[in-house]
Amino acid sequence: MRTSDDTRTNVGLDVLTDPDWVVPPVPQDVPEGGMAWLRARVARFSSGEAHVRRRALAAGLLGGGEDAADALRDAARVRTEGLLDGAGKGAETGGVDLMARVARVVPAEVLAGFLGLPVTAETAELVGHVARAYHAHGGTVAAADRALARLVSVCGGTWDEATAARIGLLVQAYDATAGLIGNAAFRMLTGDPPDRSARPVDAAVTAGVTDWLDRTLSADPPVRGTLRAPADGGEPVRISLVTDEVELHGESLGDVSRGGESRGDVSPDDAALAGGALPFGAGPHACPGRAHARALAAGVLEALLVRGCRLVRPDLAYEPSANLRVPVKLEVTCA
Repeated sequence: MRTSDDTRTNVGLDVLTDPDWVVPPVPQDVPEGGMAWLRARVARFSSGEAHVRRRALAAGLLGGGEDAADALRDAARVRTEGLLDGAGKGAETGGVDLMARVARVVPAEVLAGFLGLPVTAETAELVGHVARAYHAHGGTVAAADRALARLVSVCGGTWDEATAARIGLLVQAYDATAGLIGNAAFRMLTGDPPDRSARPVDAAVTAGVTDWLDRTLSADPPVRGTLRAPADGGEPVRISLVTDEVELHGESLGDVSRGGESRGDVSPDDAALAGGALPFGAGPHACPGRAHARALAAGVLEALLVRGCRLVRPDLAYEPSANLRVPVKLEVTCA
């Protein structure tokens, strides 16, 4: 599907499932102890047999099924309620920054616990340091290297692919899940006004949260693009995951399922979101934790409804990024 002059133009979402295109490679022969080691050992920056092996490690850690999703959702809701209660209630507190106090904390802590790691007050901060340097392939970031060493120690102290898989899952969930929470919360609290009186989680709350997540992933997903490079060499190309018409190999996203089976890791659930976005990617590098991300975000959104939260102000700014849409700040007060 590629000619010699289309490595920069005329490439679309079909490259995500094309073996002639790969994620931009990173150096593999690197010593233990820094971010270069992490990039060289995770599935995210791998191709071929190494990617298959490393992705299997990550998928095994995540597990699957409704029980895992329900556990994550419940844990995220409980943790969020605790953070909101701890921050105080009412306008007199000056509000709670949902991004800093919740979206940047709850997914990292809950997912770390789910992966069997001890959770401390510094867990989210350590993951954040590593996440900010994860895609920075240039110079050394001392704070990230130190944070990575601490996380490796928490994982048992062994610098191997199993440890890298655990840390990679935490890091890759950090920005994307925070963005999903922030974007969905903003839409939920500024759209059709929800019942803001404190109330228990019931079927109506669960259905409402699911609907807001679907709307957000369709129209305002946190991950906006990704990079691919020709497998035989060449400059990387940014692939937008937000388009007017999502297509793979000339077929609409809704047509990629055949006889109950899906090609390229594009599921019927994704097909239902074909409103202009491919929120979890496609192909060999499609996000293996889509159900986990949704569950974590759903738990946070449920807590916002349970605690009767509302926005303090409707304005919204986003962190500077070509590939991510993550609110800088989202201030709320609770009933």
